[in-house]
Amino acid sequence: MKKFKHNLELLITKKEIHEKIKKLASSLNAQYKGKEVTIIGVMNGGLFMLADLLKKLKFKVNIDTISIANYTNIHFSKGVVWQKKIHKPIITGNDVIVIEDIIDTGYTLTEIYEELAFWNPKSIRMITLLDKEGTHPNFKYPYESLFKVPNKFIVGYGLDMNDMYRQLDQIYTVEQ
Repeated sequence: MKKFKHNLELLITKKEIHEKIKKLASSLNAQYKGKEVTIIGVMNGGLFMLADLLKKLKFKVNIDTISIANYTNIHFSKGVVWQKKIHKPIITGNDVIVIEDIIDTGYTLTEIYEELAFWNPKSIRMITLLDKEGTHPNFKYPYESLFKVPNKFIVGYGLDMNDMYRQLDQIYTVEQ
């Protein structure tokens, strides 16, 4: 892809993304028919999947978003920082579905799961668009992903690199 600063290689097409989201929505519609579910989108990366999925759901949903970031570099230790927390009233006693862009190290999803569990939901279901292979061997909570991806830097469809490429409607690897 030549119009951007970095060399991007197409990994997952928008057609493949939309087919998987349609299949997920069909499964969720069958499982939660007649129920009320809380869906929590993890911003900013989960925004695209959240929006596309919500349009296909046929059961009653309460929607909220959270903002959480995992920071690791030579100047700080690993740490997860909440920028917008979860609201208790829509969690306690409810089935909760978390929509996240990617599971990489698993630190962010661990923090989210443990925070949700504190509020005593009926159930917690974590769904990621992408699962970066081989990067989270110690992650202990159940989750499901629509696609497995290689351990490379991934952008597009909500995922960014230094705030670039998030708006792309397909998923790419950043090649060196």
